[in-house]
Amino acid sequence: MSLPTYEEADARAREGSPFSNGTEDYAWMGNWCGRCIHDAPTRRDEWDKGCPLILIAYLGKTPAEWLESDPLSLADRYTCLMFRPEDDPGPDEPTPVPDPAGQLTLCPREPYERPARMYADTRLIPERLP
Repeated sequence: MSLPTYEEADARAREGSPFSNGTEDYAWMGNWCGRCIHDAPTRRDEWDKGCPLILIAYLGKTPAEWLESDPLSLADRYTCLMFRPEDDPGPDEPTPVPDPAGQLTLCPREPYERPARMYADTRLIPERLP
């Protein structure tokens, strides 16, 4: 799954700012964006190549790629589905899991495989439930 363009992210974004003040913004972005490969160009002063999701947030909308996970934690309030650590050598797109050797296939796998790679655990964790 590749990073959306600004126009695609803006069309899917929810109205309303994701953060109520600068402290929440700095805490969350320091934990997620500060070590993400998509925002690395911005840290090198290449502003035109930065992550479009951050721009959406600065303009007062919440990106659809940010799932609310722990509203009481400043650093983990949202889970960014596009997050990839800078040292992640993996490809941008997922690679299919090979069929086990010697196993017959009853039906094609392609229609049933997920089209995107999840970068974060989005399951509800019982300890975090309100």
